Order: sequence, then C-alpha cells, then structure tokens
Amino acid sequence: MLILSRRRDLIVGPIQTLTRQAPLLDQVRHRHNVRISKPRQAPLFRARLLELSKPVWEEQPVFEDLWKDCNYAAKEKERKEWEVQINQLEKFYVKEMLELFEKSQIIGFFFCNPMKPIKRHAAWQNARRAGMELEHYHDRVGAAGLKGTQWENCLHFWFKFPGDSNLQPIVFSPELNADKLLKFERKVPEFTLLGAVVGNRIMSKKQIQEIKNLPSLEQSRGELVSILGYQQQRTLQLLTANQQQLSTNLSQLIKDKSPNKEEKTETEQV
Repeated sequence: MLILSRRRDLIVGPIQTLTRQAPLLDQVRHRHNVRISKPRQAPLFRARLLELSKPVWEEQPVFEDLWKDCNYAAKEKERKEWEVQINQLEKFYVKEMLELFEKSQIIGFFFCNPMKPIKRHAAWQNARRAGMELEHYHDRVGAAGLKGTQWENCLHFWFKFPGDSNLQPIVFSPELNADKLLKFERKVPEFTLLGAVVGNRIMSKKQIQEIKNLPSLEQSRGELVSILGYQQQRTLQLLTANQQQLSTNLSQLIKDKSPNKEEKTETEQV
C-alpha cells in the first residue's frame, strides 16, 4: 500500500517504512502578496547580505587628472636603480678595479668582438707575457667604482648593451710603454683599441702611436740635462765676458801709458 501526501512522501510497505523530505508541490517564493511598485523591506539579516554583496563601480577619473595616477615615472626610476645596483661579489670587483687604476701608468680600453673562452684565455696570457693585466668588468662595476673620481670620463668607453655577458676588456700596464699596448692589440685580432689613459690623460689610438715614435724617458732626460748644461755654460760665458773685456782693456791701457819702462827693460837686456 502506497500513501502520498502533499508535503512529504510517505511510503509504507509490508517490509519497511521509509520517510524522506520532498519539495512541496504548492511551494511558493513569497508568503505574502508581491507588490512590485512598493515592495516590502527585506529582513535585517538579508538586508545586511544585500549591502555587502551589492556591486560597486569605481568612479571614472576626470580626463585632466589622469596624469596623477600614472606610475610610469616611478617604475622607470626603480628600473634604472635596479640596473646600476651591484651585489656583494661585484663590490669586490670594484675594489680590485680601483687598485689596478691607481697602480697602472697606462690603461687601455678595447672593443671586443665575440670570441671563444679559449681565445679569451690566450689574450690574457699574451697580456701577462707583456707584463700587463687583462680584466673584464661590467658597466655596473665601472659606474660604481669610477663615478666621482678622476677617471669618471673613462665610463664613455664601457659597453652599454643590456645583459651580464657584455663585459668591458681593460688592459692595465704598470710601465709607461705605449709600444707594448700596440703590440698586444696586433696579437689579439678580436680587440680594437678605443683609447687609453696615459699619465692621467685620455688619449686616442693615433696619439698613442705618436707617443711610440717619441724617445724613451731616459733619452729625454739625458737630452734635457745636456741642454741645461750648455745653457748654463753659455750664461756663465756671457756673464764673465764683460769682466774679461774690462781686464784686457785696462791692461792694454796700462801698457800704452808706460812706454819708458818697456824701453829700459829692452836696454837692460841688450
């Protein structure tokens, strides 16, 4: 026997009785009359939910004030600061580079074409054989070490390409010998000399070639000593010339005024 009701299904059988909830057949959404023109106020709990879940639209900014909300300048400033920021390892590179700059008489900057690591090592060996030191530094290291120093203008020679693989090759020579720098350039075909610091002065490749034709420092010093010695002797001669001329004139005048004494000496000799 099966009995159904409107609010629940009641199934009654000879073996078992099962009761389960079922949707009402006459279920309606509102228990009161719906007034579309003047609806009833929602309960307190539902009103709070509606207040929290209602959509919110941002106010459209005025066109004249759009530039105030632009963050491009701040992002660009942050990006530039991040590009020049150095880590702890690069701080040691900065210290090493400054020591080499202070000890070197000639500092050569080269443009480097792509080369294999084995050729890079061969270039380092050629620099060592010539008594020089070949190092590679990033633009961040150069800017952190040379800004505010007497070598700040050397930053124009650095590679400005993005990426950590673009390093600037620099040759440091403790001797003031431009010929070694030019010979090193000929031994490494991937390198092209851009300029060099010679005696706290930046010179181009043409000026360095002219320095090569000049005599050595020892020869220049010898020539300078000889020139100064000759000028000293010449000055002494000019200063003593008037005294010698005066003494000769006085002696001649004395001889001219005493002819009798000379005659007496001649007669005595006879």
